[in-house]
Amino acid sequence: TLYGGGAIAGLVNLISKDPKSEPELSMMFNGTSALGFDVSSFYANRNEKIGTTIFASYNKGTAYDPAGIGLTAIPEFDRFTLNPKLFIYPSEETTIELGLNMVKEERLGGNVDFINGEEVNNPYYELNETDRVSSQILIDHSFEDNFKASFKNSISYFDRRIEIPDYSFSGLQFSSFSELNFNYVMDNSEWIGGLNLWTDNFDQSQGGSGFNHNFQENTAGIFLQNTYDFSDNIAVESGLRLDYNNQYGFFPLPRLSVMYNPTTELTFRMGGGLGYKTPTVFSEEAETRQFQSVRPLNRSELSAERSYGANFDINYSHSFTE
Repeated sequence: TLYGGGAIAGLVNLISKDPKSEPELSMMFNGTSALGFDVSSFYANRNEKIGTTIFASYNKGTAYDPAGIGLTAIPEFDRFTLNPKLFIYPSEETTIELGLNMVKEERLGGNVDFINGEEVNNPYYELNETDRVSSQILIDHSFEDNFKASFKNSISYFDRRIEIPDYSFSGLQFSSFSELNFNYVMDNSEWIGGLNLWTDNFDQSQGGSGFNHNFQENTAGIFLQNTYDFSDNIAVESGLRLDYNNQYGFFPLPRLSVMYNPTTELTFRMGGGLGYKTPTVFSEEAETRQFQSVRPLNRSELSAERSYGANFDINYSHSFTE
């Protein structure tokens, strides 16, 4: 309900570290037998009104051919990552996060001798160059103890280029995500509602003649979810999302889940709902072809995939020591 049609099977929740009043500095160095090298650092600190976190890393790989066949199993690559964040605390009720994530990477695989700068007749190689920059904004405000509002926004710039002998593919992709949601907690119930907007635009600059993959797609959604505790060991979560995609129309997405805890160690959970996925040229199969001779999407002939999912699971946990 909360995360869209692609979350029918669940999701991975990545939680970033917040700065604490005690400064934190950590570094990691790593080397591999495949002649790879990684170094990363993280710094965090805050005072009453301002906080910051800064993550930076450099990853390097050397062309690696363990089979001795003259072709790389691991390409040569260089990757730089920088992710600074600013945290602002104007009051006890409000938190503002502003972040920027920058990644620059170059990968070169294929004939090892060619990668090492030697003369090779008709070499095979694959060069991938990517530049990605994305912004992060999060504003949380508590109006009272049991009512909170949040606004999120991210804008992403992705410049990519793929080159193999006698062929190149490149393009620039702009995408964004915005969401406003409200959370209201009562004694035995919790309501979450809101609306969001995804935008995605791709402009191809290089590719095969007649194989233009330019597209623009927008999806707006509205959602409402309730979690109700019928007793100490039975909870029901129900929700409804309605998405509208400018290419494929409306998608109603109901969801229902029941959780039963007969003991503190045993949990039964059963649920189900609907999902969807719109067609995209950015698939694993197209990537392996470097998008060469991949037909553009004909939206008049295609429809979105609609999914129906259900799950049942049993969880048991026991502590053998106090």
